Amino acid sequence: MSRFRAPVRRTKHGIVVAVGAEERALVVRLLGELRALLTEGLTEGADPEQADETALLRRLFPVVHPDDPEAEAEYQRLMRDELVTSRLAAIDSVEGALRSAEPLTDEQALALMQSINAVRLVLGTMLGVGEHGVGDDPEQPEVVEALEASPEYQLYGWLSWLLEWTVRAQT
Repeated sequence: MSRFRAPVRRTKHGIVVAVGAEERALVVRLLGELRALLTEGLTEGADPEQADETALLRRLFPVVHPDDPEAEAEYQRLMRDELVTSRLAAIDSVEGALRSAEPLTDEQALALMQSINAVRLVLGTMLGVGEHGVGDDPEQPEVVEALEASPEYQLYGWLSWLLEWTVRAQT
């Protein structure tokens, strides 16, 4: 019987992401999709306000001033590009590290945590996962059961598991 080895763990060489090639490729693909979501509509000639307001992006850029629409608009105007740039830099760092299969630096591990969490937020929004879990209507348990059995929800769970082990490797 083999001993369990954490999928993400700290070694003397850095933080090792010990998942298979298919899982690495999946994370890289998901990060590419996140990059596309972040940059879609932000190209020349597009309306950034329309792209920024998509439901999927709202959880990535939460409201800072909920009681002051003007202050919120100003904050988003001033900070959105910087936040997007930061997320894109994290994605680039993680993609490169996962493709090389070399141990991650602490900075790359932090970028991995941020990027995985961003993918989870988008996927959770798509699935309707809220702060308290799946489904808001306890009167429809069959809806919750069907959702929890879906491949997308299983992916959400796997990403949550990978994020947890990445956090553990940082401590």
